[in-house]
Amino acid sequence: MTRRTSLALALLAAALSVSLVARAETHGVAPAGGGLPALDVRVDLQAGAVVAGGAKVPIDLAKGRLPPEAQVVTETVPIGSGRRVVHVRVPASDAEGIAWEAIFAGGKAAPIFAGVTGYVSGDPGERTGQAVRIVPSGARSFVLVGSIREDLRVCGQDATLLDPEALYPASLDLRPATVQRLTPEQQAAAQQITAVDAGPHLEPALAKMLVATDSSVPGSRGLELTDGDPSTVWTEQRPGMGQGEFVLMKAPHDVPISRMQIVVAPPNPATTGAAPKSFYLVTGTETFLVTLPRDAWLQPGEAYEIRFPRPIQSSCLTLVLNDAYTRNLPHPDVTIAELAAYSEFDAPGATLDDVAKKLTSNSGPVAAQVLERAGPAALAAVERAYDGLDTRGRALAIDVAASHEQCDQAAPLLARALCEPSGEAPRKAREKLERCKGAVGVLAERLRNDAASRACIAPTLAVIAGADALEPIADALASAGDSNAPVRDVLRSSFALALKAAPAERLGALLGDTHRSATARLEMMRAAAGQITQAAAQSDRTLDELLAGTPPLRARYLALGPLGELAHAGDRTAAARLASSIVKDTDWPVRARAAEVSAGVPDATTALVEATRDPEPRVREAALQSLVATPTPAGVGAARGVLASDGWPFVKAQAVAVLAKSPPSSDVDAALVAALHDDAARVRGASLLALALRRVGSARKAIRERLDEENEDGDVRAMAARALGAVCDASSADRLTELARKLGVPGTSEDDQQIAVGALVGLAAMQPPDLRARLAPLLKSDAPPQVRHAAEQALAAHGTCH
Repeated sequence: MTRRTSLALALLAAALSVSLVARAETHGVAPAGGGLPALDVRVDLQAGAVVAGGAKVPIDLAKGRLPPEAQVVTETVPIGSGRRVVHVRVPASDAEGIAWEAIFAGGKAAPIFAGVTGYVSGDPGERTGQAVRIVPSGARSFVLVGSIREDLRVCGQDATLLDPEALYPASLDLRPATVQRLTPEQQAAAQQITAVDAGPHLEPALAKMLVATDSSVPGSRGLELTDGDPSTVWTEQRPGMGQGEFVLMKAPHDVPISRMQIVVAPPNPATTGAAPKSFYLVTGTETFLVTLPRDAWLQPGEAYEIRFPRPIQSSCLTLVLNDAYTRNLPHPDVTIAELAAYSEFDAPGATLDDVAKKLTSNSGPVAAQVLERAGPAALAAVERAYDGLDTRGRALAIDVAASHEQCDQAAPLLARALCEPSGEAPRKAREKLERCKGAVGVLAERLRNDAASRACIAPTLAVIAGADALEPIADALASAGDSNAPVRDVLRSSFALALKAAPAERLGALLGDTHRSATARLEMMRAAAGQITQAAAQSDRTLDELLAGTPPLRARYLALGPLGELAHAGDRTAAARLASSIVKDTDWPVRARAAEVSAGVPDATTALVEATRDPEPRVREAALQSLVATPTPAGVGAARGVLASDGWPFVKAQAVAVLAKSPPSSDVDAALVAALHDDAARVRGASLLALALRRVGSARKAIRERLDEENEDGDVRAMAARALGAVCDASSADRLTELARKLGVPGTSEDDQQIAVGALVGLAAMQPPDLRARLAPLLKSDAPPQVRHAAEQALAAHGTCH
């Protein structure tokens, strides 16, 4: 016999993943027999070793990993010819499936095998290791040792022995062997199927349902079995009939497979080739034994159909060889050319267009998985069907398009889906497009030519194209017109996003391109915001062109944003334009906007002061709001004048804001005190806040009057309570304490609650020495939690009065 002698006669029905049932035992004996002396084997966990025939063999597990004695197994195994060996298994206590195992024989000083078994190396999903299998076969058993791989195992098995070696009784050594990989349970449960002749050619399938991923044959992944080419073959490459050799395949789990076809012999078969007589098809839960009715090697290219009793669904499928038509060849090469699977859609005359239309039906998810495996033609099919699909069907169609190997070819359909008004299709399309640089051209063209798609296309284009998106977005801005503000907003934000990835000179080039209108360039300037200072010269020229003659109100108004950016960067020409707009523009919205963006621009201060006397109150308000940033003497004077005479409370409130930020001045303080009697509560409240910020101690009496005026607005009284604390009016401490204690009291009005909060804030600012005693009622355990919390915060505050 050759070194790689087949053990098939005894092992065809044996299990590689099931060992003899053995009792937990730390002591085993192999009687003398077959020329071997008796062997006594004892596992000594304390010493971390096995004593066999007087020799001491270390257990290759750390002491902390050794299990209790009850988990150790020793078993005496009859191997034939009257001989016996002892198998020892010491499982690791800290890892399921890991063990130290050894095979001992009488008369041999060293173990036949000893080592750690199980998945011991690699990352999860790709772990590797060794395994020992004791396979019963009548009065004897077979001892097998081999490697295992987590990513290569028969479907449904925890581990499958690869490159197996068998213990030969005569020589007591391990030699390569051919063995069946299925367990007895899998073989016994196998459902019998006889394949039928399906004609001289393999039936074309709508989609490739099976993909070989690996095989038990070293150096072969089994790809020939599912490559769609019957001229390529997978061969078992083992002595004998190759029983137990297998190919592992992936299948779409959600697609029921109703039938398969197999081609055994290629068109030009080798003379040493042989056909299987039977083989197993194994899923994660089912096993089928398929028998071929004749020697298929004698019919090159002939296809045979395998019809399942019911459709199978599994992501895992294994073809395992069993018996063969050897034709008395001394070394037959059992070979298979092709295996194809068919779904429910593979009916006579069916097309991918038919499948695409099913995306809207209850079987839509199944149809999508079939289309995803159907190759390039599937994309065209879903494109043709897309308009007729419902929302769910369109989302599935995008799954198919996203699975296409070349995303640039799928981009037109993905771009269409991007603009769907509802459903999952837009999200799925966007996620795929954002990873597809090849889609830039398609999206840019659609952005330029399809006005209805601009709002949904521009953001995605900016993400995937970066600076290369600037030109098409600029073109879209140029043709967007004035009527669709939401679209322009999206285009500008997309332009700004793309600009972040562009070199500094890119904006200048775009603004300097006069082929686009000044209005379009203005939109780019608005999008660029502060970045236009990097292209100041081009920006100024654009604004000159835009504002020449008598431009419309919209142009004048929108130009103010870029003018403000330039003026803040020191562009005095822009500042002069702003100042002129503040006082000279004929339309008050432009004057108000110009005043608003001029805050902090020194060259505009005079115009802002003048604008405080503008006939339009909104202009006066905007001017005062900008003067807050730099309250010059002229600005303060203007604010005092407004506070004294303006008829609009919101304008006077803004004047108070200017005075609040002005330098110390008794005149200003007097003006604020006088404003405490203004007719508008808004102005009185703003004045109290200003006096508090300025800490005007001379205003204490006037502030107390506001607090104690029962007809005063509640918010104003609350502000007065706060202000008394800010101006450190110690004489008001008792009054503030009285008011603060109303916090949280049932039946107290909403105004009084607001005043109580203001009083508590005032006390927190004062921090009188006896503050805890003053707040004692608020700190009681039966006080509402929010009240206790507010009182505790007041106690912890840093006072402003010393």
